[in-house]
Amino acid sequence: MNRIFVSILAMLAFIMSACEQKPERVVEKAWTPEQPKLVAYYLEKDGKKIKQREEKFYEDGVLEYEGGLDEQGKRHGEWRYYYKTGTLWSLGVYQNGLMEGKKEVYWPDGKKRYEGYFSNDKKSGHWTFYNMDGSILQERDF
Repeated sequence: MNRIFVSILAMLAFIMSACEQKPERVVEKAWTPEQPKLVAYYLEKDGKKIKQREEKFYEDGVLEYEGGLDEQGKRHGEWRYYYKTGTLWSLGVYQNGLMEGKKEVYWPDGKKRYEGYFSNDKKSGHWTFYNMDGSILQERDF
């Protein structure tokens, strides 16, 4: 009896994962036929394709930025930007196209350059700015 129950659960899990829609990857712009410049990921909803996510690449194939979009095509969720070396440059969160929440920016060597918060696309709260050696350059409240 137990074995049958486990088998049924496994089949249900398999069927549900197979039915889950995966985003369609579309190269919207390309540096060359082999090297994409701008890639979008679309899901179909109510017969309409909606862009869910976007990635942009430097000419050599290194990721320049990546992030999610809301149903109106506005930035939504976490967005990451990278230097040409592939090192993280900036990390922030958007809500319906507006900066919202923590923002972090880094020097090319990976050390933090500054951090702070946004509320409704405006700087808010405590911000800290750092020198290249990691020491605090300035602190400011908005």
